[in-house]
Amino acid sequence: MRATGTGARMLMLGPLGFAAPWLLGALAALPLLWWLLRALPPAPREVVFPGTALMAGLTDPSALARRTPWWLMALRMLALAAAIAALAGPVWRPDPRPAGTGPLLVVVDAGWAAAPGWPRAQDRALAAIEQATGAGRPVAVWLADGQGGRGTVRFGAAPEAAARMRAAVPQAWGTRYPDGSALADAPASFDTLWLSDGLDHPGRAAWLAALAGRGAVTVVPPARPVRALALTGDEPPALVLHQAGAAGADLPAVLAVGPDPQGVQRQLARLVPPAPETLASGAIAATVPLDLPPELRNRITRFAIEGEASAGAVVLADDRVRRRKVALVGDARATEGQALLSPLHYLRQALAGRADVVEGGLADVLQAAPDVVILADAQADTDAEPLTRWVAAGGMLIRFAGPRMAASEDLDGDPLLPVRLRPGGRDAGGALAWGAPRPLAPFDAQGPFAGLAVPGDVTVRAQLLPEPDPDLGGRTVAQLTDGTPLVTRAPVAQGWVVLFHTSANADWSNLPLSGLFVQMLDRLIQSARAPQAAQPALAAEAPHWTAQTVLDGFGRPAAPEGLAPVAAEDFAAGPAPGAPAGVYAAGERRAALNAGGALVPALAAADWPGATLSSAARAPGLALGGWLLALAAAALALDALGSGWLAGGRPARRTGVRA
Repeated sequence: MRATGTGARMLMLGPLGFAAPWLLGALAALPLLWWLLRALPPAPREVVFPGTALMAGLTDPSALARRTPWWLMALRMLALAAAIAALAGPVWRPDPRPAGTGPLLVVVDAGWAAAPGWPRAQDRALAAIEQATGAGRPVAVWLADGQGGRGTVRFGAAPEAAARMRAAVPQAWGTRYPDGSALADAPASFDTLWLSDGLDHPGRAAWLAALAGRGAVTVVPPARPVRALALTGDEPPALVLHQAGAAGADLPAVLAVGPDPQGVQRQLARLVPPAPETLASGAIAATVPLDLPPELRNRITRFAIEGEASAGAVVLADDRVRRRKVALVGDARATEGQALLSPLHYLRQALAGRADVVEGGLADVLQAAPDVVILADAQADTDAEPLTRWVAAGGMLIRFAGPRMAASEDLDGDPLLPVRLRPGGRDAGGALAWGAPRPLAPFDAQGPFAGLAVPGDVTVRAQLLPEPDPDLGGRTVAQLTDGTPLVTRAPVAQGWVVLFHTSANADWSNLPLSGLFVQMLDRLIQSARAPQAAQPALAAEAPHWTAQTVLDGFGRPAAPEGLAPVAAEDFAAGPAPGAPAGVYAAGERRAALNAGGALVPALAAADWPGATLSSAARAPGLALGGWLLALAAAALALDALGSGWLAGGRPARRTGVRA
């Protein structure tokens, strides 16, 4: 038996401690209660009634007991003993460290990284507050979630701090620390218990130094590693799984979640990460490619790390993951009989099921915010300036040659061509042919069509030839066997201009009749960058973003209640108070704020110079008071049932007349 702590005295009986051991003295009264309840009742007064002679010799098979049954007495004693022990504040394996005597500040990291270990951190904080309550210490709780309205640290009664801690939840953005001004109203000396999420967030070192200057700092890091999921900006996009805080731990799989054909949200795919690599920060990371069929990929609404419950472990699918929106612009003057021969018909068939297709005039389709615009033997004409701005902002323009382009007199002055073209073109299969139709050469291993097999029966009969240029070789991504370009491309600011030097229908080539044509278009469209919120052009076109779906700190979807539209500049800065992780809309654009991507690649474990580290694996003590009160209530309920059975549960005697 021993007592620990310099504040509230705790009686230790092996691994069991009592915060109010003096209440255990009431257990000594239980034998007296037993004796009193078992005592005989007073003798009844006898009255002689002559009629009782008729009942002489009869016996009562259900005579009332003169004493309370032992099992009913045992239930009552158990209920009293459990209630007394519960009021004594029993704790299983309490923390043996001294409780301290001065004020106590409990700092709790409340960003998404704290969500997996939130129940343990909450229990640890409540146990510390309860211990401070017994010692009469002032307590303050500071939730490091960056939300305003909290002012400075103010110490007060422990019950208020406990209520605030019970109501606290992790947020769907990173942990945010205050500056030193938050301690302006705090005492000159106090102790700090810091429940950390394990990551090195901005401002952590300065906040630690400010707390260490006021007293002892005890830090409780998480017992498990911190994992985050991010979406790369590369093309095609991929997922990056980061892990910090526990070297050697295996990386879990990534689950792709979305509606099935019946509309029920479920797991659609399970992506296993490859072997990870170690980053400069000490964390490990693995890149998970999105090798999924387009039909399946377009149904995915979120990617989540298996077994992780935090907003940082979730990547919401937006325009970067889903299939692209492609605008088709061509010659709309084709008659009904020529509809199946028009270039637009071939393009529709090639894009079916792989992209969302919109058609119309150039000015109309630009209003639909497409990712790719395809001009099939069409000129920009009066819409060249808006189209140029759209390409410069990050769009991809794919153009196909044809008779109209070949007959144009101002090809040399067209700013939306990757190379300068010769007028007239080249015919390799007609009556005035220069030679036989040319097959395609194998694709460059470093180009956008790398790995695609070239069928031997695909040939080109006519094409538009470029003017000689020193940059022609670097802009050619596909060519014929004679070295002439088939596909060229060039960057225009943030976007790309791609030109197929042959037609989109079968007039100049049989390429549109092959599966290679579908694969080439799919490669180009998937490499088109979805508009990014950080681009100045997008900020000008969409100054505000409105939340459609948001996540809580545990990564669960929630309705965006009470959220004002987010300015484009704040949206580009990532998840924050007022802009939690979620999917936001600006016009027809959809963009996701993913909490895990805000810290990547700076995901690093925190170090704690000058602080005392406490193992999170060891719980500070399990309070048994609630369980003992539940046991007392159960015993009283059984007592009531037993008393009722003894009072009215005797079987009635059968009466009747025998014939």
